[in-house]
Amino acid sequence: MPFDKPCQELILHILERILYYVNISLYTFLVKSDELSTFAQNLSRIRKQRGLSQADLADLAGLTRRTINHYENHVSQPPIEKVEAIAQALGVKTSDLLDKNSKQARVQPAVDLSDIDPRSVKKLKDILSLPPNDRNVLYRMLNELLRKNQLEKKNKQSE
Repeated sequence: MPFDKPCQELILHILERILYYVNISLYTFLVKSDELSTFAQNLSRIRKQRGLSQADLADLAGLTRRTINHYENHVSQPPIEKVEAIAQALGVKTSDLLDKNSKQARVQPAVDLSDIDPRSVKKLKDILSLPPNDRNVLYRMLNELLRKNQLEKKNKQSE
């Protein structure tokens, strides 16, 4: 049963308000392409290769988890300063996130693991054997500890 014109306009207005509330444009909702942007695909792939959750990457890049989720799941190009922050957090070049041919490029580890003592390597293997949720909890705790130590280091230098 078709709706009359005023009812259609009301439904459209309500839909626009709902989409505004969840931060999605009506155009994106109605016309969204099924194919994700190169940036979105590369971001998701590299983040997962690094073993990071969206929340972990958001913490490292100084963004919100919702922002990372939006960049991975919507056809959009974020501002270049956000791309640079994400690239730095992932330990890659911005071109690795933006280029179509980045799929062939292997992401290099951010740290050379050959000089790590055997005890640390064992702990790393133990961490990697944890379920993903437990690993993510551990990563968040580690991020907080590192952030605390960086602040303490800055305070000592400024004294």
